[in-house]
Amino acid sequence: MTTFGTNKILAGIGSIIYGSIVGIILVLIGMKGLSEHYKDKRIYDGLVKGTILLIVGTILPIAGGITLLFSVLGGIGLSGAYGGYYGDYGDYGMGAITAGVMMAIVGVIICFIVSFILDLLAVRYIKNCFHALAERSGKHLFHTAATLIWVGAILTIIGFGFFLIWIGFIIAAIGFFTLDETPIGAGNFSTPPPQGYTPQYGYAPQQSNTQSSPAPGAKANFCPNCGTPVTPNATFCANCGKQI
Repeated sequence: MTTFGTNKILAGIGSIIYGSIVGIILVLIGMKGLSEHYKDKRIYDGLVKGTILLIVGTILPIAGGITLLFSVLGGIGLSGAYGGYYGDYGDYGMGAITAGVMMAIVGVIICFIVSFILDLLAVRYIKNCFHALAERSGKHLFHTAATLIWVGAILTIIGFGFFLIWIGFIIAAIGFFTLDETPIGAGNFSTPPPQGYTPQYGYAPQQSNTQSSPAPGAKANFCPNCGTPVTPNATFCANCGKQI
């Protein structure tokens, strides 16, 4: 079982090299330990979901690019094989090959669009994961990192977003290395808290247990013993018989 110090170091190193397989594994291991330490499943579960979506989103455009490459290479090979031998039939074959390549290009574009959507969903899970860690640890650096990563994911369509994502994970690494072991709000009283103090509301107003006595010379309107109303000039209570 890894210690808190080991987990935060693993997560910090993994954040610096998060774009690699090793980095992803290190962050997953470290965040699992931190999630157990802070007793908050959101910290690890969000990262796992985000990582799965990122992997799928990365595989899709690669698969589409490979498909397009083989379609183009296959088209070039078929055009060379049939164009010189079959005349008009070769022209017909070229049209079919061109249509196939165009379909492959459309497929690649769709793969990139789906990949972009999956990446945004993945980064949203990771952002929520960092927000949960910030709440439990009190480290606001994770809020900053989550914001940069989220904005960077949106701006990846113009290329600049990748730089923001990298900066976000660097800030997250600093947050990991400087984590405090004690969860926020988890302090214990070494001595019993003062009377009337509650952690939620602080000090409650103190109520006096002594009853106010009538001013000197004033006549009581109620029996001081049983509280029964009495006449102003009464000497004894008609209910309990006690002297007023």
